[in-house]
Amino acid sequence: MSGEAVGLLVSVRSAQEARAAIAGGCAVLDVKEPAHGPLGMAGPSVIHEAVECGRAAGVATSMALGEVVDWTNGAAANWAGPSVDFAKLGLSAMRQHVDWTVRWQEVRGRLRGVRDWIAVAYADATRCGAPGVEDVVAAAIGSGCAGVLVDTWDKSCGRLVDHMSTKQLESIRSSTRDAGLLLALAGRVSMADLPDVAAIGPDLVAVRSAACSDGRRELAVEADRVRELVACLEGASGPAVAWRNAG
Repeated sequence: MSGEAVGLLVSVRSAQEARAAIAGGCAVLDVKEPAHGPLGMAGPSVIHEAVECGRAAGVATSMALGEVVDWTNGAAANWAGPSVDFAKLGLSAMRQHVDWTVRWQEVRGRLRGVRDWIAVAYADATRCGAPGVEDVVAAAIGSGCAGVLVDTWDKSCGRLVDHMSTKQLESIRSSTRDAGLLLALAGRVSMADLPDVAAIGPDLVAVRSAACSDGRRELAVEADRVRELVACLEGASGPAVAWRNAG
């Protein structure tokens, strides 16, 4: 690890949770609805309210927009979401499509208000029919994405570190760094996992469960838990001051 700062992204499902995540010192505020899947999209009013909280606090904002297969051309063209720094679309069930990269980029092109796209690579891709991690990284580099998020699709079947080795993750870090892309790592990352995950050198570690009461993703994000996670990351990498002012 080079000592570079690693920021904490916290996924929230309400304006109240957004305020807690900001109070705890998150670097990126991400809006999603975990009950709708790993990249479940929150309702329009929740997205707008939470993003406004982040914008008012000067915190970078992100939103989950579900899976590519959730969108028709018409629905994507009629989307009227708020302006955010980053957005994510999942690629479950897309591996069977030879032209999955074309469809992915079509949907991205129709969804307005996104400054930059983060490609999502599922570490457990075989469970959800998504393209492999290396293929998604290559597509992200080739299609103008700002970064890559490596996450897990099935939260009940292990953590990120159960699906991918340190060597595999370091290889992805090398590829994204060489291409000038951000790298975020997620997938039930716990407090105990943070030092090892930070040692890989991602730009961000993304959490929800670890920031929630009792570590349960269906419960509320708590400022004190976010504060503990931020302190742990800073102990492993250094203060993420730049990320906190990225919005």
